[in-house]
Order: sequence, then C-alpha cells, then structure tokens
Amino acid sequence: MTLNNPNITVSIVIPVYGVSDYIERCIGCVMHQTYENIECIVIDDASPDDSIAKCERMMVDYQGPIRFSILHHEHNRGMSAARNTGLQAASGEYIYFLDGDDAITFDCIEKLVKPVHNDPTIEMVMGSFERRANGSPVTRKQRRGVKFQEKDIPKHERVRDSFFNNELHVNAWNKLIKRDFLMRYQLFFEEGYLWEDLLWTFFVMKHLSHLYTIPNVTYYQLKRPHSVTTGTIRDVKQRHWGAVYEKIAQNFTPEEEAREAKHYLPKFCQEWMRRPEIKSFHRAASLFKKALSDGNHRSALTLLSIASFAAKRAVNVKCFFNGVKILV
Repeated sequence: MTLNNPNITVSIVIPVYGVSDYIERCIGCVMHQTYENIECIVIDDASPDDSIAKCERMMVDYQGPIRFSILHHEHNRGMSAARNTGLQAASGEYIYFLDGDDAITFDCIEKLVKPVHNDPTIEMVMGSFERRANGSPVTRKQRRGVKFQEKDIPKHERVRDSFFNNELHVNAWNKLIKRDFLMRYQLFFEEGYLWEDLLWTFFVMKHLSHLYTIPNVTYYQLKRPHSVTTGTIRDVKQRHWGAVYEKIAQNFTPEEEAREAKHYLPKFCQEWMRRPEIKSFHRAASLFKKALSDGNHRSALTLLSIASFAAKRAVNVKCFFNGVKILV
C-alpha cells in the first residue's frame, strides 16, 4: 500500500537518555519508513552515554527524504520534558511519540496516516503493538500487547466509552495525534512524574472526539531491566504513583467524577496497598470517596473502605485483592 498523495507532515519525537544499546535500531526504523513526509526530532535529554553520537553518525550517512534534527537539554529533565520540547518544536500536522529503546515497523507511519487521508477530522489514530523481551527468547506472554480491530470512533461519548471499557491503551507512544488538537487543549506532559503516560492520557480523553484504531501491529515495545520504570526503586515508584493518582483525582471531570473514579479505583487501591504510609494516596482516597458519594456506587465505595481499612493495618496487597475480587 502506497499513498498517492502523501501531503500530511508527521513529526516523530524521540526522547533519548541512556539507550546506547537500542538507539541505532530505533533510528534505523525511522530511516526505513515507507512514508516519506516525516520530520524526526531527537531530544538529547543530557544522555550520559554515546546515544547521541550514534544518532549523529547515522544522520551524517543518511541520504533519504526524512528530515532529522537533534535538540539538546543542558541537563536531564526527564521523559515528559523531552516530549514537550519535541512537541513545541514540531512542525508536522500530526505527532508521533517513539521511545528511544523501542522500534516501529517500516510501514508504521504509512499505516497510521491512511485513515487521516480519508477523513482529516480524525484527531488520533492508534495502532496495535507487541511487547518484546530483551536478550532472551520471547514468550507468548511477553509478546502480548494490544490488538485492535479496525474501528472508526467519531464521537466524544463513544471515545470515552471505549476508554472506560479498557479497550484503549494509556501509552503516549504508537499514537498518531493531530498537533492542533494537542495545542488547542495544551495537552503537554506533566514534568517531574513517573507514569506520565497515565496522567497525560487522562487529560487527552477529556477532549478527544474522533479516534480511529487499526489492527496492524506498528510498534514493538522493548521490556528491558534498566529502563526508567523498571530500574527505579519501589519506594520512589510508589511515591510517583501516589502523586499521579492525587493529580487525577484533583481533576475529575464535572458530572463524570464517579465514572472516572470507578475506572481508576482498582489500580489505585492496588498501588496504595504497596506503600500505605504515603500521604498522597490518603489525600487521593478522600477525593475518590467524594467523587463516589453522590449516587449508587456501593461496590466502589466498599472497595475503597476496605482498602482504607487494610492500608491502616498494612495488609498484604495480594491478600487484599484475593478478598475483594468480586468488587474489582
């Protein structure tokens, strides 16, 4: 499949920090894209290794149509800041976020752009993806990612329904997103957080009105042992979980507070149980309870009450969820 009128410009934004073993594969996937109207913006987030030197060598030797540039941070500011830098610098009509240790299929952008050529009102196209393990045989469980059906979802209410039914994934990557949509609602990433994708998607889904999903696998997520999330100590990760859920609870959508609270509640309770002493979880719990207090949400309120009781007594998280599966 080749597009006859490839006039839509796509900006691929790649944050780079400590990914020397993976960045050449990542950049190579971009260089081999079958769709040509692409600018690729690499964000050097003060990477301490030779990742950027490898990017520069590849770009010097590259003779193709894709336009590459590198922007530098003076000091490490994190994934959110790097993506924001790329978004602000991008000139493309659509944005595509790609992590520096992951890979995309050679026809990724071509597949994602095709629905937009047919209907320019589409604000986001989401492709299927697979997970891959680094340095070991890939099991079926490791390969399992998200597989979509081809579906046009042209109304805000239907997009929200798909989100609350857990039919979408919360990652920022592998989404072709209209830049005007992101800028109109100032949908930048909150800096200073881990789990920034969960928080960003929460705000995106407040506004998204036209989504298209395709069954094609266009992205390969690499699960590696020393990434930002897998290499961070548990206590730090839990403090970030608490901060993210508190931020979400502070911004529940008016008249949809209960629906949002019920959607996030099981995972919130699970993370709360891992570090019940963290104050942000307690503050978030109060906001969840307030959102659920108006209406018939007995099961959700019961789950929250049990979680609160168990947190005070440091009940094992596995035992907690085995006891309340019917409520989750």
